[in-house]
Amino acid sequence: MKRLLPVVGLLGMAIVFLLLAACNSNQAELDKLKADNAQLQSNNTQLQAGNKQLQEVNDKLKTLAGPPPASLDQYFPPVAPAPVYLIEMFNLSGPLESIGVDLQEQDVPGVKANFQAFKAQYDKVAGMVPEWKDRYPEDPVTALGTAIDSGNPAQIGPALGGVGKVCGDCHALYQIKTQQKYHWKNFDEIKVKDPVTGQEMAFGDYMVALAGAYSGIGVDLQEGQLDNARQNYEAFSTRFESMAKETCKECHVDPAGNEIPRKYYVDADSLALISQMGQALAANPPDAAVMENFAAIGNGICLNCHLVHLPAQNTKDNWETFQDILK
Repeated sequence: MKRLLPVVGLLGMAIVFLLLAACNSNQAELDKLKADNAQLQSNNTQLQAGNKQLQEVNDKLKTLAGPPPASLDQYFPPVAPAPVYLIEMFNLSGPLESIGVDLQEQDVPGVKANFQAFKAQYDKVAGMVPEWKDRYPEDPVTALGTAIDSGNPAQIGPALGGVGKVCGDCHALYQIKTQQKYHWKNFDEIKVKDPVTGQEMAFGDYMVALAGAYSGIGVDLQEGQLDNARQNYEAFSTRFESMAKETCKECHVDPAGNEIPRKYYVDADSLALISQMGQALAANPPDAAVMENFAAIGNGICLNCHLVHLPAQNTKDNWETFQDILK
């Protein structure tokens, strides 16, 4: 019996050691789990911060590169009978400009009256486009009213400038895009009958055919292929005249539907210049002036017309191309 006691004691101690080892192992596992959890929380915090930053970048991208809000459509043709929002903006700028004029003329009653008219119109316009509500902060307008009540021109001038900055900042982001969307017709909606082939085609395809015939004149002359150059001239001249007299009327009409005469790019002088190139090309051998006419047409007509018309169309095309990104 006495011999069993040491054995039992040893077994007890072994069990205790095993229990202690198990506890230490569990504690180590628990500590590791806590550390892993802390790391996961840290990673999650970083991911949330990164996601917020990406969202801010996306919002800025939509503001800078995207179209105006769709809710603006209701204030412009064809949805509205007139450019309602533009008219309301004129009604807003009128009293604001009048404040400046009256201030210079020391017409205090006029300044106060025009401020009240401006504030009422400001509040009205601020509620027209929900997406632009933040573009109409109240503080600058309140500051202007306080400055006007003070009667101190030294306070009114800077306060007036603060309101002007609100207008300028919004215009910098949206004015040009709004003009491009609602003032310029989308060329993709225009169909043209090609007078050379008799086929109906999209306006973009028509312009490609027009440019191809024009380029062909120069290429064929450089390669000494006079007959081909003359054929390309006939195609170019025919297409250009049809565009000048018919296609441009798709956009250049007044509200009553009457044609607006074009004074540049497709006017009588432009057609005369193209005719001069044809006469020079018809000579045998071709007159040296043909290349001068060729360059004048490219730089004075084609390029200048593109500088006016392409920016708006390219912007519309980009909105369509990246519409999923800009949602």
